[in-house]
Amino acid sequence: MAIVKEPKGVDFVVKSDPWTEKELEEFRKLMKKQKSELGEKKRSKIKENFKKVSKQPA
Repeated sequence: MAIVKEPKGVDFVVKSDPWTEKELEEFRKLMKKQKSELGEKKRSKIKENFKKVSKQPA
């Protein structure tokens, strides 16, 4: 993996505030909804692709 230089005027460092309990709850609901809408066949395909990508050397 190569080092990426920041263009002038762009800062790649991101500082974010921790999520509140309400934000976490909303996020979890959204993920649960999306997962249920995705379907088993599509999820297994995503898992398969993820395994292929994660095994590749960096």
